[in-house]
Amino acid sequence: MSSRVANVTVFLLLLSPLFLPRAEAATLAAKGTWQRKLQRGFLNAAFSPLEISNEMAKEKRDEKAFIGWLNGLGRGSVFAVLRAFSGVYDVVTFPLPAPSGFGPIYEPEFALEYLGLLKEVP
Repeated sequence: MSSRVANVTVFLLLLSPLFLPRAEAATLAAKGTWQRKLQRGFLNAAFSPLEISNEMAKEKRDEKAFIGWLNGLGRGSVFAVLRAFSGVYDVVTFPLPAPSGFGPIYEPEFALEYLGLLKEVP
C-alpha cells in the first residue's frame, strides 16, 4: 500500500509544474489611486525584511565585512520595522487620500524596488 502512495505522490510532483502559473513581475496600479495605496501597503508589510538584506549589502560594500554587516543589520532592522508600519498604515487607511493624494510615506515606495520586480502601468 505504501509503495502505491509513493508512486502517486511522485507522479503528482512530476506533474505539478504543469499546473503552476507562470511567475511574472507584479503590475502596479496607477499612481495616486487607492488601489496603488492598498497594493503598496500589502507589499511593504510582507516584504519589509528586504530592508535588512539591502542595508547589510550596502554597509558591507562601504566598510569591513563584519562591522558592515553589524551596522547593516541594525539599520536594516529599524528600516524594516518602519516599512512594515507604513505598510500597515497604508492598508488601514487605503480609502483616504492622505498623505497628499494617496502618496507614499516611505521612500522608496516599495521594498521590492531593490529587486527590480515591479512594472508600472503604462
